[in-house]
Amino acid sequence: MVMYNYKDPLSKAKTLNEALTQQVQIMGEKRWLTYYERDKVKSTLSFSKLLNNANNWGKRLINNGLKKGDRVLLILPTGTAFYESYWGILLAGGVPVPAYPPFRLKQIEGYINNLIKLRTNCGAKLLITDKIIKPLLWQLKEQGRKNLPLSFIIPNEINEESTSLKISVSQEDLGLLQYTSGSTGNQKGVMLTQANLLANIRAIGKTIGLNPKDTAVSWLPLYHDMGLIGLMLGSIYWGIELIALSPLEFLRRPFRWIYAMSHHHATITAAPNFAYNLVARKAKEEELDAADLSSLRIAICGAEPIQPATIKSFVNKFAPCGFKHESFFPAYGLAENTLAVTFSKPGEPPYQECIDMRLLDEERKAVVKKPGEGTRFVVSVGAPIDTVKVRIVDDDGNTASEGILGEVIISGPCVMKGYFNNDVPTARAIKDGWLYTGDVGFKLNGRFFIAGRVKDIIIRAGRNYFAEDIEAAISNLPGIRPGGLCAFSVDNKVKGTEDLVIIAEVRDESYKKDLPDLIIKNVMNACGLSVDKAVMTSPRTLPKTSSGKIQRFKARQMYLDGSLEKKADKKNKIGLFTYLKSWIRDKFTRA
Repeated sequence: MVMYNYKDPLSKAKTLNEALTQQVQIMGEKRWLTYYERDKVKSTLSFSKLLNNANNWGKRLINNGLKKGDRVLLILPTGTAFYESYWGILLAGGVPVPAYPPFRLKQIEGYINNLIKLRTNCGAKLLITDKIIKPLLWQLKEQGRKNLPLSFIIPNEINEESTSLKISVSQEDLGLLQYTSGSTGNQKGVMLTQANLLANIRAIGKTIGLNPKDTAVSWLPLYHDMGLIGLMLGSIYWGIELIALSPLEFLRRPFRWIYAMSHHHATITAAPNFAYNLVARKAKEEELDAADLSSLRIAICGAEPIQPATIKSFVNKFAPCGFKHESFFPAYGLAENTLAVTFSKPGEPPYQECIDMRLLDEERKAVVKKPGEGTRFVVSVGAPIDTVKVRIVDDDGNTASEGILGEVIISGPCVMKGYFNNDVPTARAIKDGWLYTGDVGFKLNGRFFIAGRVKDIIIRAGRNYFAEDIEAAISNLPGIRPGGLCAFSVDNKVKGTEDLVIIAEVRDESYKKDLPDLIIKNVMNACGLSVDKAVMTSPRTLPKTSSGKIQRFKARQMYLDGSLEKKADKKNKIGLFTYLKSWIRDKFTRA
């Protein structure tokens, strides 16, 4: 991977706090943030104004009882209050814990339950939120009265000049507690130290040549690592102007993202696969006439599987606007490595290979083959960024040969400290200094490819959901056979993202009519996740191991090729004796 020679003026900073202070000395009143709301500039911040307001926030938090190392829940929409309060927490010696705001009232029960679990795990005593969100969180307050008191802090106008806080913070102190999932259980808080964050931000900048001449545009949520670390923290560290709008503004009108990049001559942006696909589908011809993307040199695509069709549609749609094929920039990362792991090579078009899918699925070999039946193009996520080491290993932990599928493991200064208050998952994830990601990949021609996930994680808009948690949310619904649930994702080429499919074995026909709606409702309430298809099938249709465990990968393949339905039809035709014998075997041999 080529590294750029731009000199880093903050290379001696040991913490984010020092980096911000030093950057203010360099940039002063230069504008850092321009925040848009409904196509108009809502607010701006200079580097020095950010530091001043963050100091005020820090003093306010200390006055409310914050002590060094305390966790602070941060539930705010995109806006200056989030940026200022996040840095205020750091300057006061606290640990920011961003959580996503409630989006829909009908999901509030599941949202609150997840939030209570998160808060219980992190032990936060302070919560920063706004006047609109606060009334929705009363149950969190009630839970706090019973065991751990919780104080709410609402943003207000800050105009006075503030002196700098003098809280001593070390590079081993936490700079972020990033929760990996919003599902019903197993929410794990990734502990990222100040050193972790700085290492990843520096590696990203060196790899793609970030410098103060760049301009970044982001609509990404600030509770997610790509938007928070990559664009918010990264833009401050590298002295870059950030143009921001909220995720809701983007979803209401995706072309706002393109307009912002065009209007501000952006050079850097980032988003998941679905966003590039969405804006390519929704952009109107009359909008394209006024767009200019010729200045955009890096358009990072990561956080979820990258589809070749998305690259093609986005490049074709916006090439007339000056967008260059080589600017589309596939990448791979995860919260446990702070953010970025591998990047494509700057200045080169996305690298793709056509793979024999039968050999990949059945023999775990990535073999290049001419396009045709049984093949699929896969997109490389490039090579490791500066300071990061990546290996593909087999089940015994040995490095896999070229083209052989294995688990992706990582080492380097960006690897998390561990999961907060969660020693067992930490021990599973970090072994002998290597982070076991749970992702499956292979290496070809010096480039890495991500092929799937070991732990059956379903990714939606950059967020991870464990299949087991989704299944647990509906396992007690009437009519569903115990052990007869399987959740998995399938590619949706139209949307440019993954569809969630749930297969449920139903005890008898009387339940089939109402169960799909109940499944959709319960998954939404528990996980905040929409189900694209709920399929009801007969008992013993889902493939299982000899110990009775669901084989999700095989179930997914059977669903895609139609053999799942054929198996269900066959089950319906078996005799009573065979049915009872099969039921007894399943009942008493299930693990």
